Amino acid sequence: VQYNSFKPFQMAWMIHLAAFILFGLFFLFHKPRLFQAGLVVFAAGIGVSGYGFLLRCLIAGRPPVSNMYESLIWVVFGMTVFALIFESIFKTRQFAAAGSALAVIGFVLADNMPAMMDSAIQPLQPVLRSNFWLTIHVLTITLSYAAFLLSFGFGHLCLWTLWSNPGDREKLKEQTKLLYRVVQVGVVLLAAGTILGGVWANYSWGRFWGWDPKETWALIALLGYIAILHGRLAGWLKEKGFILGVLAAFLGVLMAWYGVNFILGAGLHSY
Repeated sequence: VQYNSFKPFQMAWMIHLAAFILFGLFFLFHKPRLFQAGLVVFAAGIGVSGYGFLLRCLIAGRPPVSNMYESLIWVVFGMTVFALIFESIFKTRQFAAAGSALAVIGFVLADNMPAMMDSAIQPLQPVLRSNFWLTIHVLTITLSYAAFLLSFGFGHLCLWTLWSNPGDREKLKEQTKLLYRVVQVGVVLLAAGTILGGVWANYSWGRFWGWDPKETWALIALLGYIAILHGRLAGWLKEKGFILGVLAAFLGVLMAWYGVNFILGAGLHSY
């Protein structure tokens, strides 16, 4: 009753919208108090969505990542947490702004697409009925998507700098370095989640790897980001190439996350 009357994820996008407006006013008028107020509101949005997840966990008795609706709100929530962490560490005043914008888009999509993203709490598919593996594999994979989503939003800020201030090489270099860090977090989590998924597949289906579409696209997404990181590290990709590569690589995540279920509709993971 509390979950359905409180509507935490609907409230979350409204709070994040208020935070985004405050961040926008800060960039317009350069008043530090506006950013501080926006950061408080942004943290409140994280708190409300976190409370929503706690309620869903208590109701369902499992991690809330069993369908597209739950994975979307979890990825958006994880992205906002990563944004707050990176903002606290690097104090760029850009991670929180990107995070609030993406949070509004993500929570609005989840809240307004009931035909595709059913918010009802359904029984688990038989293959998912292992809270241990569901927690460590699915949460790890989706948290990697959260990091990549943040890199997608922050990459657009880098692209804006590249377009509006092409001569400000110092700022672009610093932004690219931070973007590199976010992608690194996503790669570590996606690699760990893919390996853990293989262990779970061996436990459930009797084989570690079977070139299932979900497995294959997770590997493609991972290899794409690894190639971009190595290209940057080796000096083959400069700032512009790296930024464009990160934005393009997110298409692999979208295919692994959304495309396998709703476009291909095939394989052992297409439930």
